[in-house]
Amino acid sequence: MTARFYIPFMVITDQILESQPEAVRTQFNRWAPYLYDRLIFNMPDSEIHAMAHCERVLLHALSMGYELMPDNLHAITALAHASIFHDTRRLDEYLDTGHGARAAVYYTQYAAGHADVDFDERAQYMMRYHDLDDTNGIAAIEARWDADTPEGREAKLLYAIFKDADALDRWRLGSLGLDPKYLRTEAARNRVQYAKELVDKTMDPDLLQEIDKAVKASIEKQKNIK
Repeated sequence: MTARFYIPFMVITDQILESQPEAVRTQFNRWAPYLYDRLIFNMPDSEIHAMAHCERVLLHALSMGYELMPDNLHAITALAHASIFHDTRRLDEYLDTGHGARAAVYYTQYAAGHADVDFDERAQYMMRYHDLDDTNGIAAIEARWDADTPEGREAKLLYAIFKDADALDRWRLGSLGLDPKYLRTEAARNRVQYAKELVDKTMDPDLLQEIDKAVKASIEKQKNIK
């Protein structure tokens, strides 16, 4: 892909937000500016893993969170924290397994030094395991919280919501970016088209087309290797 330099700015406009409930808009307008103004990304100029991606994930996470846990502001805040921190410690554009663990460390250290970010262990777990298979994340959550308790069930639901929010933004990787069959919640499956439209509205169309071609070429190359 052609190298580009981006000056960070929010990509989701008030017009886009109009369709969201007031509670979602309120939390989004709290945490999206925070993402841009306060957090440090290892790859701030990334076309697919920096602030704009985290901003869209934040919107998806808040939207699904309020649908599935409407009266639980503590849980909503945990989703917001996971969304804005989860890709801050990336070192490359590929799998970069371990960037979730690095983000969890950054989040823990950041919260310890900033009173406006109230540390939530569930957010730490969400970002810690988001780059690993679900079996790893669920096993870690069940080892920390009894699966048969309200706390355990809530932690697993938060993990599923966040993983789905991250997955919904795979449309930024082009027309083959998202396979809905891998989504975990009905709330996410109901947002597949909205997620695609959100990417179309918030990404440069030429860039998106370029990424689409690159992804398809990579898939074709892998087929030929096999």
